[in-house]
Amino acid sequence: MKFIVDLPLAGLAKWLRFCGFDTTVQRFSSRLPAAVPGVHLLTRQQALARQSREDLLVLTAADPETQLEEVIRGLGITRGHLKFLSRCGQCNAILVALPREQVLGLVPEHVFHTQEQFHQCPQCRQIFWPGSHLPGIVGRVMEKLG
Repeated sequence: MKFIVDLPLAGLAKWLRFCGFDTTVQRFSSRLPAAVPGVHLLTRQQALARQSREDLLVLTAADPETQLEEVIRGLGITRGHLKFLSRCGQCNAILVALPREQVLGLVPEHVFHTQEQFHQCPQCRQIFWPGSHLPGIVGRVMEKLG
């Protein structure tokens, strides 16, 4: 499942990427991108709903977490669709596992000493690790799955 998200929903795009979905952001105008099988368009622009396309989901929520809930319910997303921490939240690139010894000096010292798994974005070179916030975020997403 892939997404093209309207620019004002960039916060939602980060959540979708965190969940492992291939998500690009672009500004929608009165002309939507061409339909592509397996790609869903997400926007809050109610005027676009008149185009009545099966690949278009017009959201009503203002905040990204509630928008994510609308997407989950609207598209029937299940736990099997999720691949947490597999994509860069900024670039959308697939993260690559990085041996722990390679991050020495690249992450804060306390992170190096408390974490075992590291990933890096091959595009922006940002380094990621599960951290203490991961269980809370995963928990919030799982709640939305019902």
